[in-house]
Amino acid sequence: MPIEKTYGFCRHCNKRTEIYRKSCNHVVHAILSLFTLGIWLIVWIGSAIRFGGWKCTACGSSKVKVD
Repeated sequence: MPIEKTYGFCRHCNKRTEIYRKSCNHVVHAILSLFTLGIWLIVWIGSAIRFGGWKCTACGSSKVKVD
């Protein structure tokens, strides 16, 4: 499962820190959607929504603001 990383401000740590979020592999989902004639889009949308949400690497808090 791919992980996106960037920098942002953590309101829990009260400092600028590296933040991350899990994401789905969009290339695989696009290929599966083509082979299943769009039926796989339901799974793709669900996984894209479920894996969202930035978290602080220092404390794990989700109270972060992306720069």
